[in-house]
Amino acid sequence: MKRRLVYFSLSIICFIACILIVKLFNDNKFIRGFSGDIIIILLIYFLIKIFHDFHALKLTIFALAVAFTTEFLQYLKLTTFFGLEHNTIVQLILGSVFDPYDLIAYTIGAISVYIIDTRLVRGA
Repeated sequence: MKRRLVYFSLSIICFIACILIVKLFNDNKFIRGFSGDIIIILLIYFLIKIFHDFHALKLTIFALAVAFTTEFLQYLKLTTFFGLEHNTIVQLILGSVFDPYDLIAYTIGAISVYIIDTRLVRGA
C-alpha cells in the first residue's frame, strides 16, 4: 500500500508538471515539446503502477509502445482522416504533428522511469 502511495504521488507530480509546462511554456518548443514528452512517459508508467505492480521492464516497454503508437498515428494523420482535427480533447491525447524527435524524448522518458522505479522507488 505504501508503494502505491508513492506512485500516486509521483503521478500527481508528473501531472502538475505537464499542466505547468502547457500553461507556462506554451511558446517554448523544447520545454513543451521535448521535456513534456519525457514527462508523459513517466505519467503513463506511474499511473499504471498505482493499480497494478507490473514488472518494471515490461511496463516501461508498454509505456514506450503506447507513446510510439500515438506518434505513428500522428504520422498517418488519423485525426484528419476521421475529421477530428478540430477536437481539442483528441488533439490533446493524440497530438497533431509527427516529430521524430518525440521518439527520442519518449525513449529518454522510458529509460528515466525505469531507473527511477528500479533504483529509487524500489530501493527505498
